[in-house]
Amino acid sequence: MTLSVRRIAPSRALMLRAMVAGSLVLGASSADAQAAAKPSPRVVAPSRAIVAAANVVNIVTTDYAFDMPTSIPAGLTTMRLSNKGKELHHVYLVKVEAGRSSKDVIAWLKAGGPPPKWMRPVGGPNASAGVTEFTSTLAAGSYVAFCVIPSPDGVPHVMKGMLKDVQVTPSTTAPAAPPKADVTLTLKDYDFVFSKPLSPGKHVIAVTNAGPQPHEFFFAKLAPGKTPADMAAFAEKPAGAPPGMPMGGITDILPGDTVYLTVTVPAGEYAFICFDPDAKDGKPHLAHGMIKQISVK
Repeated sequence: MTLSVRRIAPSRALMLRAMVAGSLVLGASSADAQAAAKPSPRVVAPSRAIVAAANVVNIVTTDYAFDMPTSIPAGLTTMRLSNKGKELHHVYLVKVEAGRSSKDVIAWLKAGGPPPKWMRPVGGPNASAGVTEFTSTLAAGSYVAFCVIPSPDGVPHVMKGMLKDVQVTPSTTAPAAPPKADVTLTLKDYDFVFSKPLSPGKHVIAVTNAGPQPHEFFFAKLAPGKTPADMAAFAEKPAGAPPGMPMGGITDILPGDTVYLTVTVPAGEYAFICFDPDAKDGKPHLAHGMIKQISVK
C-alpha cells in the first residue's frame, strides 16, 4: 500500500525531516551505534537525572518499536533517546484527550486531514546518530508516542507499529523547577536566534517557540565544505555521501512552549533547519529562511 506524505504524517515537514535523518544514518560510525545501544528503558531517580530534579525516561528504539515505560509520573521529565535499530528513529509525542489512544492516532493518519483538535504536540527528542536528551514538564493525562521516519520502502515507522500509549500519572511530589539553561534558542517566523554563540562542550539549551505557528528543528554537524543548503538538497534527493552527521533536535512544539535540549557539541559547522510547512503557503519554513549555519568554536 502506498501512503502519501500529506496523508500519513502530522505535517509534510515531518517527512522531509525524516528523509534527512534516515538518509544520514549511513554516515554514523560503529562507535555511535554501540553508544546508542547502552541505556535500558526505565524511569530513574532524580539523583541519576541528567537535568537536576527531573525524572529520566530512557527510551530505546528498534525497528519498529519503542522500549519505554507505559506509565510516567507527571512533572519535569528528561527523555533520553537511544537507538538499537538499523534505521534512525525519533519520538513525536502528543497529548490526547481522555478516551483517545493510539488507535485514534492511526485512524487519523490513515484518513488524512489536518491535525485533530483532540491532539496536542508537546515535542520530543529528534533523531541522531548518538543519544538525544530532551527535557520538558509533562502534565498528567494520556499521551501517544510515535515515529514518522520512513523506511527505505517509503512507509513511515508508525504504520509498521511504531507507536505506544503512555499514561502520565499525577505526581505526589512537589513540582520541580525547570532546568537552568546556559543558552536560549528562540524559534520564530523564520529564524533561529541564539542568546549567545555556542561554544564546544556540553550545554542545556532552552528552546522557545516565539512564533505564531508550530516549529521544530533538526541539526547536524556538517562535513567539511558542506552547507545547510547541501543538507536541504540531500533531503530532497539523497545521493552520494551524506553532507553531515545528525545530532538530534526537537520535534514540533506549539507557540509559547519552552523545552530543553541537553547537547554536547564539538567544534565545527552545524546546520539548523525547520521543515515545518508554513500556515500561509504550505512551503517548508526553510524556504522562508529558517535554515542557518552555526559555527561552534
